[in-house]
Amino acid sequence: MNEKWTKFVLLILLVFLFSEGCAIRHQARLYDLETADVILVKAWVRGNRAIDEATLPTGEHCKGESVSGGGGSVSWGSIYSHNYGSASYSSATIPLSQRGIMTMACEKGITFDCEFVVSSFAIQGHGICRDNRGKYYRLIF
Repeated sequence: MNEKWTKFVLLILLVFLFSEGCAIRHQARLYDLETADVILVKAWVRGNRAIDEATLPTGEHCKGESVSGGGGSVSWGSIYSHNYGSASYSSATIPLSQRGIMTMACEKGITFDCEFVVSSFAIQGHGICRDNRGKYYRLIF
């Protein structure tokens, strides 16, 4: 291998190494299905994981995380199926997508448990969240 080619390969490896550590800022919205309030969720995405933050209409601050991946898990689908019907979604039903979960805890004790489907090629998707008071929210990003 000549020196020019070796430098090129090293440069490509460095780009992949450093891009793996970079987070992408992204936004999602939680739509309260009873009051029509909209909660903005800010996410810092790295790979298939994200750190999430939101502020409720009351001013209460929430923090959490989300993760997505292929194949889903045994516990996925109980919240999602509440609004979308059967929880038997698979890659054959929703092509080129991954299932995901998000959990957020707020300062005064409200928690959110969410299930979503996200595109495998872009940070866009939809899902359903339920808080610990039993309220449901539509999640869109």
